[in-house]
Amino acid sequence: MKHINKLILFAVISQVLMCACGKNGKDPDGSQIPDEVTITVATCNLLKPSTRRTEMSMDNQKVRSALAGTIGATKADVICFNEVDETHISGGKYSLEAMCASIKNWQWELKYPNRMNSVGTLSYYFSDGFAYDRTKLKVEESGFVWLSKEEDTWYTNATDAYQKCGNPERILIWIRFTHIASGKEFWVFPTHLPHPDHGGALNMAKVVNRFANLKAGDAPAILLGDMNSSPGSEPEVYDALIEYWRDGNINAKWGTMSGSSKKYYYPMESFSDGHPERRIDHIMTKNCSASDYRRVVVTYTIDDTVWCPSDHLTVSAKVKF
Repeated sequence: MKHINKLILFAVISQVLMCACGKNGKDPDGSQIPDEVTITVATCNLLKPSTRRTEMSMDNQKVRSALAGTIGATKADVICFNEVDETHISGGKYSLEAMCASIKNWQWELKYPNRMNSVGTLSYYFSDGFAYDRTKLKVEESGFVWLSKEEDTWYTNATDAYQKCGNPERILIWIRFTHIASGKEFWVFPTHLPHPDHGGALNMAKVVNRFANLKAGDAPAILLGDMNSSPGSEPEVYDALIEYWRDGNINAKWGTMSGSSKKYYYPMESFSDGHPERRIDHIMTKNCSASDYRRVVVTYTIDDTVWCPSDHLTVSAKVKF
């Protein structure tokens, strides 16, 4: 009888521990603790108004509305922005925060200038930023480094970066998030690697991998942004990235850009399917998985032609960890 009672007691204790630690566990306040976490992430490359045709100028309210609509349609918990400049930051002429003011609960972090002069004065040029849902996620720490074009290193000092990084400068943002409901931590690394004409992308990709590994270790990590590379374009840069990261969108049948990059003439009809070599905006993962990749596009019409508000298609994905 005593043996049976001990078995019953052991079973009760085991059940209590399972409820406390397993997927049916609860916080002390009684809320459910998720066993797996799924968030939506997105990457959005912004057009630079000074180099676009009238039909794509950010001075046009239709263009601004379409861009804001595209960003909102991602329904992202975390979104990365590339080609941020002074016009896009809070208070700027085309402030993203003002443009997307109807998006509830988003916290904007567009405070990462990358261009510097010889005395260390900073400004924005092809820079990066992000926004996130502050009701779901908490930023524990964040920062950025400059990526070296030639050396296997990065820089945190603007003067060093000016002297050693090469032009145009590129940065890698790092953010350590906590998923509030589960308490799980993960890392996000927004970046924008150089165009082939600018050089240095292959070395920068290797530096990105090394820095992310040093920061995140075995924790779930997400790399996202405009990599200016794909299996069909600058494949050595892409191959270097996937030595460390996983590309869950390898079989995509669509690209992100077409038309003439010199004229930046991008009516929506030029975004044709079947061109994965144009897919240079990526969401990659480490120690987690991404699925349900989507093109997110809101268009507008001028003179019977349908336009997209950028020369890139915004991309979103579901990430599980």
